Amino acid sequence: MHIDPHHISLAAKSWSPIHRDDPGHYVSTIHIDILYGDDREMIGQAKVFEVKMDQIINDDAWALFEIFDGHSTDLSNLYEELFENDELIPAVADELIDYANVVLIKSILLMPEYRGQGLGGILALAIAERFDERDIVALKPWPMTADDPENVAGVWELPRLSQAEQKTIAGKLRKSYQKAGFKPLFRGSEHLFLTHLRHPTAKQLIDNGTKKQTTG
Repeated sequence: MHIDPHHISLAAKSWSPIHRDDPGHYVSTIHIDILYGDDREMIGQAKVFEVKMDQIINDDAWALFEIFDGHSTDLSNLYEELFENDELIPAVADELIDYANVVLIKSILLMPEYRGQGLGGILALAIAERFDERDIVALKPWPMTADDPENVAGVWELPRLSQAEQKTIAGKLRKSYQKAGFKPLFRGSEHLFLTHLRHPTAKQLIDNGTKKQTTG
């Protein structure tokens, strides 16, 4: 079903552990409903992890590695790309100078009838805009499959994909996200990043797409 991205909106709710003696306290999990139209029909959901770097530095209670690695494989993998001994690696230090928090877009899922319309980049950019412009926003352009733990009870009707099919879809996702301003920070990076340096807004991306459809 074709939709006009101008009429998409987002509604978020966040959760984080209360206890300060748990390294997970410094990571908020944010669930985002992707809504469409005046009726605000839910057409998808996204899941985001926000690492509160300012609190980590101020409290000085846990090593950065302990927080990322103790939370999830997703954040552990991101740590390995960005940090070494809790310091930014030289390959990304200049790009990420004076950054605030670290945000990982864990997943963006749409109902089957709304997929395949190139909405990934627009949605990722709209989600990124909910955070501080100095935050590092990362995502991994890889499709979820039916066996993914996020696909509880098969509610998202995700397909079973071969490795070759996953790579093909990952290539399309990467193009969509890069069009939105996400980019690898070094050769071989598995993640794409949106930094505080220049990139389009979600509205600009939508308007440019609409203009091309009109003149095409």
